Amino acid sequence: MSFIAKYTRRNLLRRPGRTLLTTLGVALALFLLVSVESLSAGMNAALSGSDAARTLIVYRQNRYCPQTSFLPERYVSGIEKLPGVVSVLPVKVFLNNCRASLDLVTFQGAPVDRLFAARDVRIVEGSEQDFRNGKDSALLGRSFANRRNLSPGDKFRLGNITVNVAGVFEAADPVEESVVLTHLEFLQRSGPVNRLGTVTQFEVKLQDASMARETARRIDDLFSSAEEPTDTRPRIEFLESATRDLRELLGFGRIFGVVCALVVLVLVANTVNMSVQERRREFGVCLAVGFQGRHLLQMVIAETLLLVFVGTALGIGGAFLAVKLSGINIGVEGVSVQFLVSGAVILEGVLVALVLGLVAASIPAWIAARQDPVMALKGG
Repeated sequence: MSFIAKYTRRNLLRRPGRTLLTTLGVALALFLLVSVESLSAGMNAALSGSDAARTLIVYRQNRYCPQTSFLPERYVSGIEKLPGVVSVLPVKVFLNNCRASLDLVTFQGAPVDRLFAARDVRIVEGSEQDFRNGKDSALLGRSFANRRNLSPGDKFRLGNITVNVAGVFEAADPVEESVVLTHLEFLQRSGPVNRLGTVTQFEVKLQDASMARETARRIDDLFSSAEEPTDTRPRIEFLESATRDLRELLGFGRIFGVVCALVVLVLVANTVNMSVQERRREFGVCLAVGFQGRHLLQMVIAETLLLVFVGTALGIGGAFLAVKLSGINIGVEGVSVQFLVSGAVILEGVLVALVLGLVAASIPAWIAARQDPVMALKGG
């Protein structure tokens, strides 16, 4: 086996240009595949938040964007009286873009006491007290702060909204780590539509997830004849609806991923086949001195897998660094989805590479193992 390993390594270095180009082709394909699947992993993480099953989102009926939803803040008292309701968080939302965007900025304003009671956030930089004391202060989600390179003491401006960064927080729900939290009244007065006393949505937490449907119906019935009727849905349904465009984009990206995988399959198979054809006399000598067909089979497969796995390591490593260093995410309707290169995504990439390598090597390896020693020595 040590001889086969040395022989494999030397053969790959025999044609460095061809080996390098094939390796880069594999790396680029795996980079694309892992990037697409990391978006899928991020969406799955966003849709499986810890409180998604027992949280309701109350919007204005018939709204088409969060910034077109205006609900009276006083609705809180009516919702709190319903059975099974644990807490109600009124939230004002301001976005820089309602459609799918790679640079989504989401401001969320809420009463401070209710905010910390309702959401599982932990301040890792800065001070909660500074946030409470400054009416124009803000807490930044860790993902957003990293993406914009912001830290406590900095100022951040979007349009006519300027906030002082009081701290950076981590959250149990990955979606929340891409938002900017502010005081409710500050955001109500600072937005392009100055409407004090109104909010965009209510986040309603329940004692039991099984009560979600019934409680949603009761909330909508309660305000059905009010000046601003409501549309209430479980948070998981809200997230699925908000990310519909992203799922379509993901499906389109996967088509490209499959095409790239097929191109790599042809590329690697062609490279290995060329190598086998060039070495027919060499294989004939190996057979003449005592090697068997299975040894040649092992050599060809080993060369192919080594070639593919080097490219795979480069592609997956490049995707991991790109995601970590850029902090890239994609958002729509105030929901930001982070690209997540998880262990499952890496394993998927490795398995795809393994299958591609084995399929690409199968025919050339079979040809190498089945050839006649005499004919091979003659170059036939």
